[in-house]
Amino acid sequence: MAVSLVAQVRMPGPSLFARSVNDIRFGCLSLARIRHHRCFSSTQSVQKSSVTRFQSADRLSGRTCLITGGSSGIGYAIAERFLQESASSIILVGRSQKRLEAAAADLRSSAGEIHSTEGTASSNVSDRIRLLVGDVGEVASWMRELEQEMAKVDILVNAAGVSFSSILPRSEPADISHVLRTNLEGAMLTSRALIRAAIRSRVRSRKNEDTEAIPFSKCIINVSSLLAVKGGTGAVPYAASKAGILGLTRSVAVEASASLKDLIIRSNAIVPGYIETPMISDFTPGEMSRLKDTIPLHRFGDPREVADAAVFLAQNEYANNCVLNIDGGLSAV
Repeated sequence: MAVSLVAQVRMPGPSLFARSVNDIRFGCLSLARIRHHRCFSSTQSVQKSSVTRFQSADRLSGRTCLITGGSSGIGYAIAERFLQESASSIILVGRSQKRLEAAAADLRSSAGEIHSTEGTASSNVSDRIRLLVGDVGEVASWMRELEQEMAKVDILVNAAGVSFSSILPRSEPADISHVLRTNLEGAMLTSRALIRAAIRSRVRSRKNEDTEAIPFSKCIINVSSLLAVKGGTGAVPYAASKAGILGLTRSVAVEASASLKDLIIRSNAIVPGYIETPMISDFTPGEMSRLKDTIPLHRFGDPREVADAAVFLAQNEYANNCVLNIDGGLSAV
């Protein structure tokens, strides 16, 4: 097989919130109003923006990265960029094996085109992409498999998220619970799994302390949302979960330093604004124009620009509790 399927977790059956909760892989929903959105994959077209062509510098050479929500949107863009930066292995986590396999195929094609254009040799991209099928909102049910995968992970990206469109008085408790479990509890439990695996690995490696160089730190990158800091209508649970992500980021940065001896774990966050995804194709030209007028840069962001921020956070060893707004200046308005 071109892609190694490292684990497949038994998924729960259809739930009562399936009718209104949709997968999202982008950072910020409309601050004016939140509407229902279709699920989308990395193969769907995204409006092109004038992003400067990226030049790889092999900044993540030798690193293993696990990315939740990696089959589309921001998660997919980060996976693509990490491969360009020579990450040794990318583990994509998602609920749908079909969508993960489609994303992996796209990543293989994309990486092949880049290396062909730049004329550089590369290892087999297929061997560097692995898939982990599991629902981040139900991590507790497959924690053992997750911790096993975390054993060699250097960089964890929490990019998975869900939302639904409803004002709070009309929101069903099950929908609210699902959003909080996936967006906040899921990120917390994946972070826990990384830290626990890092502690075990550190204990095992102490026997060879005299022969080892100073290791890279472990890095957690949480994808939050502008809704965490800027109010909106129709997404109270989503906004609360993304605000919680910022609290998680800060607390892990401090707690890891205070409680973990001889182990460095950095915790950082990205706060995206309006990002070019298939979601915005539902906006009318008038809505698009009005929204862009509210952004100081007068355009939406590109997922690759969010991925640039992720590369910086992953490779900069002094970036800890670093929160990057990627919103074109909208947070200042």
